[in-house]
This record gives sequence, structure tokens and C-alpha cells, in this order.
Amino acid sequence: MRTASSLLLCLLAGCVASCAVGPNYHAPKTVAPPEFVAAPTAAAGASTGTQGAVDLTLWWHALNDAELDDLIDRAVRANPDLEIALTRLQEVRTGEAVLVGNVLPMVAASGAAGRGTGSDMTRAGAASALRAADNKGSLNQIEQVAGFAASWELDLFGGDRRAIEAGKYDIEAAAAARNAVLISVVADVARNYVDMRGLQMRLAIIRDNIATAQQSRDFEQALFDRGLTNELDFQLASRELATLQSELPLLQSDIQAAQYDIAVLLGEYPEDLAQELTKPATLPTLPETIESGLPLDLLKRRPDVREAERQLASATARIGVATANLFPHVALSGGLGTQSATIGAQGSHIWAFGPSVYWPLLDFGALDALVSIADLQAHERFIAYKKTVVDAVQDADTAIASYQAQEQRLQSLTEAINASERAVSLAQQRYDRGLTDFLNVVDAERQQYNLEDQYTASQQSAADAFIYLYKALGGGWEPYQHIPGIRRPEPAVMATFHRLLVSDDPQK
Repeated sequence: MRTASSLLLCLLAGCVASCAVGPNYHAPKTVAPPEFVAAPTAAAGASTGTQGAVDLTLWWHALNDAELDDLIDRAVRANPDLEIALTRLQEVRTGEAVLVGNVLPMVAASGAAGRGTGSDMTRAGAASALRAADNKGSLNQIEQVAGFAASWELDLFGGDRRAIEAGKYDIEAAAAARNAVLISVVADVARNYVDMRGLQMRLAIIRDNIATAQQSRDFEQALFDRGLTNELDFQLASRELATLQSELPLLQSDIQAAQYDIAVLLGEYPEDLAQELTKPATLPTLPETIESGLPLDLLKRRPDVREAERQLASATARIGVATANLFPHVALSGGLGTQSATIGAQGSHIWAFGPSVYWPLLDFGALDALVSIADLQAHERFIAYKKTVVDAVQDADTAIASYQAQEQRLQSLTEAINASERAVSLAQQRYDRGLTDFLNVVDAERQQYNLEDQYTASQQSAADAFIYLYKALGGGWEPYQHIPGIRRPEPAVMATFHRLLVSDDPQK
């Protein structure tokens, strides 16, 4: 009977050795639009735009700003969010060793000793595989057992293999998540930088206008003091000066806020970058043309789409993990050691080896429910993947349309500024000849300042739209794919001494 049972187990193992229950994963077929609805044309950009196609993998280099390039490189090296994403990736990579270890045999040293009235004083302490080997025989009592116990659960139905498969997909999803964080960090540094430069330009404009308004006020005051003009003109000039001065603190505060954000993105305190970013500069020049590519290329490139697809793959593999629990669990176990009737005495050799089978038969649907849950979780991931794809295309369409709108607005504002400059000149000439009152001059100058401020703000918005566009297109993570290796896990007996002698500091 014993031989027949062993033979049956061997046959069962041979029949299903290559079987892995659960569905095999196939990447979903996604039908993408043939082109973006807001397909970009040659951007009318600022007439000072640069020539040449933008390298999507290093798109910020198209702005030709050395300081921005340096800030982005420093952020990639030191940004805390990026370091957290990398650490999570390393966690998942290290966890693969746990999954692989579950498939391999386990060996442990075990022993027990005791005195008392029982016939086997080691039952409470020795490993079950070693206890199965003890043999009282002619001994009155067994007081000591020591040796080695081993066990190996055979992965007949592929549950462990599906877990390893899911673990590999988790690693790829974590890598994509890191790339998504990297893209966001690069875009955030670039956006805050161009915002800071745009605000600095607007600050310079308002200071120029304040200087002009101050001269006008002083001139009107001199005329009023000499009785050559009425008080109304003087009060209008004073009002215009005070109005312009009231805008200074808000602009300065916004500039400081952008500088503080840049410092945090670089993992530094705002005080560390205060001197470096204080010197004003102009906005980077935008390229004349943009190339968005095709939606299908976008889906292959964007890390969030890749992450969602890998999460779907992992959830699909875990259906097999849950399904395998419905089937028999077959394990091999054995023990080898010595036993003795007296503690400390030389004993006799003992050994045991054999298979074991565990098959849940009546659980009132608990295990089957776990399979259904895993199936529903995979379906949830599938819907999330489809939503991510749609959101990615919509994100790119919105970014393209926004960029084009900002460029068209710049063209119109350029024409408006030219007309406004002529209007200021005419108003001043008519006032000097006494053909109009000072209110017309003030109004013309106010409109001129508003248009100059709007134009600079629109330049800033165009730069923001450019950054938003290339973030939406999913580029910028490719140059930073060097991932440091992980520490190779050691067997428990070696790791015991390693951890005893070397204590890893998590703060390093």
C-alpha cells in the first residue's frame, strides 16, 4: 500500500510538473486614434524661436538655458520623491528573492532535550520532520534529539511560479512608476524656472513703468506748484504711480515662491539657493516647431501607461496564485540526526523521509471566493489601464491645443503693443500742444503697461504650455535609466553573522 501511494504521487507529479493554473497574460489590444485631434503645426512662436526638431528624450535642452539644464541634473540626483520611487523599486526587486525562495527546499537545524515522566521528552521542541525519525526501540526514554530537518513543497500546479511571474511584473511596474516621478520632477523644475524668469521680467517692466510714472508725477507736481496746471492732473499722476507700486510686493513674493519650489525639488532649503537664483534673467526662447508624433507612439512611451499595463499583468498572474490553492499541496520532508536516552550522551543515528499531501475539500467556498476576488482585481486593473490610455491621449491633445493657443495670443499681443506704443506717443504730443488733457496720457500709458505685462505673462504661459506638452508626451526619462544594483540576499546562516557584524543604517 505504501509503495502504491508513493508511485501515485510520482505519477501525479510527472503529469502536472509543467502545469501552471490560471490564465496566461496577453497584453491588451489598444486601438489608438490615428493622430491627435489637435495635431500641431509649425508654432508661430515667438519670432525669435530657434530652429530644429526637439529631442523628446532631452526636450528641455531645446530651451537653450544652461542654468535650467544644471538645475534639472541636480534635481534628478537629489530629489526626495525620486529617491523614494527608486527605493520602492529596490524593495520590489529584493522581494523577488522571497518569491524564489518559496520554490526551493528549506533546511534547518533543530534539537530538543528534556527530563520528565514521558517516553519522548523532545516532542515539544524538535522539528516535526526530526521527531518523525526518533525511535524509542529498547530505550526507556528519549531525552535528547538533534539534527537537521528539510522540507520542500513541490510547485505542481504553478502557484509559486505565478507568484514569481507577478513579482517580475511588479518590478517593471515600479520601474515605470519611478520614470513617471522622474518626468514630473523634470517638468516641475522647468515650470518653476520659467515662471521665475517670467515674473522677473514682469518685475523689470513694472519698475520701468514706475520710474516713468514717477517722472510724470514729479513733472505734474512742478507744474501744479507753479500754477501751470490744475490739481486733477497731479492727482491722476499720483494715483497711477501708487497703483503701479502696489503691484511690486506681490510679484516679488511670487518670484520667491518659485525659487523656494525649485530648492525643494532639488532637495535643498530655500536659503541654499537664494543667492544662485536671485540674479534676474530673461525667459528661455521656445523652439519654432513642435512634433508630437502619433498617439500610438505616446502609449508606448508614457510611463504611466506602462505602469498600468504591468499592474494588469501582475494582477492576471495572481489569479493563478489563488487558483493553485484549490489543488493538492504536495511536499517532501525529511530529518537526519541523533537521539539519546540521556542528555549529553552519545546517541544513535535516526532518519526519516517521505511525501505529504494536503488537499482542502470542504471550505464552504472560501478559496473559490479568493479566486473570484483575484479575477475581479485583474478586471479592475484592465479598466484602469484603458482609462490611463484615454487620459494620456486627452492630456496630449489638451497640451497641444494650449501651446498653439498661447502662440497665437502672442502674435495678437505683438500687434496690440505696436499700436499702443503709437497711441502713447500721439497722446503725449497732443497733451504737450494743449489739445487734450492729461487723463488721455495716463490712460494710454496704463494700457501700454498692461499690454507689456500681458505679453510677458503670455510668454511665460507659452513656456509653461511647452513644458506641459512635452511632459504629456512622456519624454525625458530615457537618459536616466541607470539603476544601482541591490544587495544579494544570503542564506540565513550567512546572513546571521553578516547582520551581527554589520548593521545597515536606513538613514544612509
